[in-house]
Amino acid sequence: MISFRIRSLSSFFSKSTIFILLWLFLLVFPKGGIKAGGIPITWGYLLLGGVSLFLLFRCRFNISRPPFLALLFLIPFQLIAIYTFASNGIENFGFAASFFVGFIFLPTVFLFILFDYIENIDIDQLTKLIKTGILFVSTYGIILFTIKLTTGKLIEIPFLTINYHDMGEIENKCNERGFIFKLISTYNNGNLYGISLLIFFPLYCHLEKYTWKKSLVISSLLLTFSRTVWIGLIFSGFISAFFLSKNQKTKFLKLIIFPILIISVLLIFSICVGFDLNFLLDRSLGGRSEQFQVLKEATFFSGKPFIGILEIVYLGILEQFGVLGLVFYIAAIFSPIVLCFLFYSQMSQLRMSALCGLLTYLFVSLSDGALLFIPVLAFFWFLAALSLSRNFCFKP
Repeated sequence: MISFRIRSLSSFFSKSTIFILLWLFLLVFPKGGIKAGGIPITWGYLLLGGVSLFLLFRCRFNISRPPFLALLFLIPFQLIAIYTFASNGIENFGFAASFFVGFIFLPTVFLFILFDYIENIDIDQLTKLIKTGILFVSTYGIILFTIKLTTGKLIEIPFLTINYHDMGEIENKCNERGFIFKLISTYNNGNLYGISLLIFFPLYCHLEKYTWKKSLVISSLLLTFSRTVWIGLIFSGFISAFFLSKNQKTKFLKLIIFPILIISVLLIFSICVGFDLNFLLDRSLGGRSEQFQVLKEATFFSGKPFIGILEIVYLGILEQFGVLGLVFYIAAIFSPIVLCFLFYSQMSQLRMSALCGLLTYLFVSLSDGALLFIPVLAFFWFLAALSLSRNFCFKP
């Protein structure tokens, strides 16, 4: 095994300070920032880029095997994407920039540049920050939802809870659900908030021991009024019960009771707010059924210019990069999970809960993965790096 060492950051910021700042502007206030040429530039991504650039000049470039292999699995997809961009051109440069950030910059940062730090992170500090951050955005989201419901107004704090150039535009970000406005918290969009939190949800539920806090987070996810988030919540509870419950009787009860409980709550909840079964069982899949037309037009290589990725991520990858691109994407995005099972035969519940979060995201990508929107892939690659680290086995 080859080690990867980062020199001292004491002349710049302490590791703890950097981690807290990243936590603040990636998890708690992910949308704070400005736009340049229509492309969002957030404080969290700027900080991540600055720290990474600083470390590039203070590192010995060795890397341990699990993250190195994960990066190798990414290369075929990266190459076919670059080839497609060069051959077919780009129509949406904003989404193209997001693609390069999500599939080149972020995995390089988390699986290479910052991996040694992640591998030696203070687990106590990490778990406290994750619990505090998720509880905060959930609570803030419910408060904001209540204010919007009762007064019709939204609280916008420019440069912090909202991008400065998005002021007054939040109501145009697909957040209306009939007469109800989705819970958006500091993420500015209900689907994006729900998808982002689902990545951390199994880990959060494993770490948090207070039922009322977990119930509050679940309530915030329900108030997104996103069917993608709702089915993701059910899936998350199901696989968490399957992989994390040690007692077979308890596992069996959780596998049956949790889905039934959530589905019952959703039915009652939907009826109370005026939705019927047509909302829950929408044949058009929220307007996404037309995306399956991609299957009839699929080719080995795509001949289309890049305009973005469809909500149904796998169909979007197929449309933009062809059959070969989809195969390479699946190999790349599933590689952290596969590598964890290969390298860690005896996995702690902490590591397994993180893997459940990755699996949950890959599942909701069948409906809406928000692939190119901040901060989804930052969360995914961070949790992937955390899962692949040797020391992520402490049981709090």
